[in-house]
Amino acid sequence: MDRLTLYNLALSLLDLHIDDLETPSKELTLLNLNYKKVVSFCMKAWEFPFLVKRTQLTEYSVDVVGNPMTWNGYLYGYDVPEDFGRAIQLNASKNNSYAYRFGKLWCKILDPELEYIPMTLSVDENGAYPYPDDFLALVAYQLALHIAPMLDPDGQAQSIAAQMYQLTLSSIIESETRSNDRAENHNADAYWDGEIYVTQEAIRDAIVKGEL
Repeated sequence: MDRLTLYNLALSLLDLHIDDLETPSKELTLLNLNYKKVVSFCMKAWEFPFLVKRTQLTEYSVDVVGNPMTWNGYLYGYDVPEDFGRAIQLNASKNNSYAYRFGKLWCKILDPELEYIPMTLSVDENGAYPYPDDFLALVAYQLALHIAPMLDPDGQAQSIAAQMYQLTLSSIIESETRSNDRAENHNADAYWDGEIYVTQEAIRDAIVKGEL
């Protein structure tokens, strides 16, 4: 899906359409004005795994004698990627503390691996978004929600767009939650390869307790 297709998906809720991204129109102006704000809003709606990028931080601030500059107990202040939006975790763990201040990511780890969500969506060499269609639909519905008061003030488009946004967001979260971060052996201390004996009484008790 490219930008034009995304825009027309948003406009379809208002029964409108544009042919290109160059011909001036009220619809195109409103879409362009709201695009960045809507993209930022949607990217902050949840920690979407398919948006997460990974890089190793190596460049940190130093003082006049070459020692690492510290701040608030953090030993290093790293330069972040140009497209940095917000940090997710360091070294694959949310237990590692950090803070983003003064354009630097501060932490106590030397050369950490940063997982982050960028500030905006990227496109490939053909101008298409390399993201799932349901997420792009989420952006389109939020765009429709923003522009509907100006293009359809007395209609139902804004209400429909809000409902479609919530339904799509819930669907994405459910799908991604089922597909990611499943605990190894369901948090068991060790893999069990022996036989398991379950009595009818144990099954009944588990059902009563809501465990099955």
